[in-house]
Amino acid sequence: MGNSRLRIKELAKEKGMTMADIARTIGITPINLSASLNGNPTLSRLAAVADILGVGVADLFEQDDVLLNGYIDFAGQIYRIHDIGDLMKVTEKVKSIMKANE
Repeated sequence: MGNSRLRIKELAKEKGMTMADIARTIGITPINLSASLNGNPTLSRLAAVADILGVGVADLFEQDDVLLNGYIDFAGQIYRIHDIGDLMKVTEKVKSIMKANE
């Protein structure tokens, strides 16, 4: 997701929050939050931030900048990925399958 631009500061401002507020809610320092988002953010970190802001993970990204294209092979099924929304759908499907198999 290196080429995409995160809109977290913009969304936080709209909600009357700061990055420090988000970090505090997650239970980390603002420096740790910044480092985790500026590098290669994990899906779980993005999901936590999105949850705090009351938006979907896809909403954290500038839609015009998202360059995501590919395939995921999971349990013999091939999933085509065109955008972050497709990735999120596949992620949720994988989570539900994994949970059902526990």
